[in-house]
Amino acid sequence: MKDLWEEARQQYRNTDTPPELEFAVASALRAGEKKRRQHRGLRRSLSAGLAACACFVLLVNVNPTFAQAVADVPVLGDLARVFTVTQYTVEDRDHLIDVRLPALDLAGDTDLEQRVNTEISTRIDQVLQEAEDRARDTREAYVATGGDPDDFMPIIISVDYEIKCQNDRYLSFVITKTETLASAYTEYYTYNIDLQAGREITLRDLLGPDYKEIANSVISAEIDRRSQDPDNLYFLQGEGGFESIADDQPFYLDADGTPVVFFEKYEIAPGYMGAQEFRIPLPETK
Repeated sequence: MKDLWEEARQQYRNTDTPPELEFAVASALRAGEKKRRQHRGLRRSLSAGLAACACFVLLVNVNPTFAQAVADVPVLGDLARVFTVTQYTVEDRDHLIDVRLPALDLAGDTDLEQRVNTEISTRIDQVLQEAEDRARDTREAYVATGGDPDDFMPIIISVDYEIKCQNDRYLSFVITKTETLASAYTEYYTYNIDLQAGREITLRDLLGPDYKEIANSVISAEIDRRSQDPDNLYFLQGEGGFESIADDQPFYLDADGTPVVFFEKYEIAPGYMGAQEFRIPLPETK
């Protein structure tokens, strides 16, 4: 790790850094050196916004690939952008954590921006802490039942995100948290924003007051179609199968701005089928 920071310093010295970033970059390097000396298992708080920004500035200035990716992030009509605000990896005897966390930048709508970013930070901080606790408990149970501590395979926990839709009207992205031991399980957190209205949108906003009936009809028909393939096996109604979307059913918007409803692994089908997604066409407007 020491060599990594020495390399970062050298790259920083050889980089033509804009004057306005000079102090921020130097501060980030000092903060990184201090963090390096701390215990590797020390819990990272995702709500530490200042440290996250310093980390982001450091990555931009010493990692050309990351810097180019940031430069390519589109600004949606000068209204919004989603960017990686913090990225880190933690490894110890219990777990391997890999995090790439987004933040939202909404020009002119700081209330919505702050609310969404606070929710992301708080939510991911909580799920990571819960995952770390499970990893520690799993290791302790393994050792207590006679397992060799040196043979314990750390649990892998990863957080990442994907932008699904970005245009002058909508911004939609999904954060995923995947936990892997013997098998992998993924949780999804969706954010769908109407940039013109300045608020998060719901399926009701997009499909109208009959949104449940519309979505249920499309999903049921698609399940019937997919079930014609013998490799596709869905749970039966009354036995855990699909009956209706929930009031807060997770969804994202695809590139065309069409809602895509999804169900997590094991929710309506066996685990081998993974998460299930269903595109719900928007009603035709007269």
